[in-house]
Amino acid sequence: MNAILIACGGALIAAVASIISLLLQRKWQKEDRTADRITELSGKIDNVDTKLDDHIKKDAEQDARWARRRIINFADECRRDVKHSSEHFDSILDDITFYRRFCDQHPLFKNEKAIHSIKYVEEVYDKTKKDNSFI
Repeated sequence: MNAILIACGGALIAAVASIISLLLQRKWQKEDRTADRITELSGKIDNVDTKLDDHIKKDAEQDARWARRRIINFADECRRDVKHSSEHFDSILDDITFYRRFCDQHPLFKNEKAIHSIKYVEEVYDKTKKDNSFI
């Protein structure tokens, strides 16, 4: 009888140990799958981050090109003696500030295209302000 109880007790202990081992193994597998998923998501986030940085850079360059275009057009209008309001001058001066700051922060961006137009707009602005000849 003692032998039966000992055998049953041993079997019970072995069964409990097997169940505990199985539960731990499932937990570890789940943790491994979770770690794999986290690694996968981290890679996707890095990819999105890179694409976002590229998009922001392209948008900033496009904004600078548009500001440069407005500056050059404004300078051309001034050369044709088109009069402007003080608000229009304020707006173009904001474009000049933005454009200069962008060019300072991005030395590879071609700035030579607007240097003379900027200088001319500033000269016309100074003269117009002095003469108070805004429209």
